[in-house]
Amino acid sequence: MDGHNPYERPATPVAPLPTPPERDVPDSITGPIRQGWIAACVALVLVLLIALYHLANNRPEGAAAFFIDLVVIAVLAFGIYKRSRTAATFMVLMSVLPKLLLLAVGQFDGLVFGLLFTIFYFRAMTATYRYHRFVRNWRRAPPAPRRSLADDPAFSGAPRHPAPAPALPDDE
Repeated sequence: MDGHNPYERPATPVAPLPTPPERDVPDSITGPIRQGWIAACVALVLVLLIALYHLANNRPEGAAAFFIDLVVIAVLAFGIYKRSRTAATFMVLMSVLPKLLLLAVGQFDGLVFGLLFTIFYFRAMTATYRYHRFVRNWRRAPPAPRRSLADDPAFSGAPRHPAPAPALPDDE
């Protein structure tokens, strides 16, 4: 026996899959994602204020539901920040379904405000799907390396020799 175990982990480390540098992702993708998680953070603060209001008015049973909602929104906001399609989709569902239930009951309280948040969440959701499609296409066919400013001959370390000045005619 040579002492080699075929089930042993390889000695060469496996490189992670490359992802595009952040500057290569278009703003049409990163913008709605950023707006979505910021909108989720604003919703988080609003829910926190409502929960604290319930606690101040001695209604802890109402506050408990808001604190559960608070944790769920915080987790989903972080998921949107990390560009998770699942988190963005659940955030849209969590925004739309309660509004549909309120409409079914006949209450219109907060419908416009909720619709505004839903628009941000929906844009973030579609942007996360576009981001993952962009990354998949980038891994499949990475773009050619771009020339950097350091590749410009004007910025190279070699000194440049100016062209000789043209000879002036003699005045004689």
